[in-house]
Amino acid sequence: MKKLFLVALVLSVFATGIFAQNTNINVTPQKDESKWSPLFYQNIPVLKILEARDAYVVIYQKNKVGTGSVVIPKKWANGNPDNPRKLKFRDIKNPDAAFMTVVKRDGKFHRVILTIPMSKRNRFWGVVEYGSEVQGADKETLEDIQL
Repeated sequence: MKKLFLVALVLSVFATGIFAQNTNINVTPQKDESKWSPLFYQNIPVLKILEARDAYVVIYQKNKVGTGSVVIPKKWANGNPDNPRKLKFRDIKNPDAAFMTVVKRDGKFHRVILTIPMSKRNRFWGVVEYGSEVQGADKETLEDIQL
């Protein structure tokens, strides 16, 4: 009786596999380009942020080989209905997981989001040397990031 049950079980599993193989159901959804968003973003690891009087100097990692820096004006964090803000901050507890998201709309700069520890007592934050002028503190777009 046990052998007959075992043979029937093996045959049913084998038959199920054969019938399942013959079905031609397409499970991948069709891509409709009309529903695609015009937004594009890049996440870039951030190593340190230096604060100046009117700008932030962000030191970031370039494709795991070397570092780069970019200047982000502080005035971008202020916004109004006519001119929305270009700089947003998000708090994160681990400074090793900090990153910068550069958002582009239709290939042009739209916004930068810094996901960083917000406490200035953290080792992640630094200060630009007093009296030194930061170049690019009055720019309007962030197109100079080289990865």
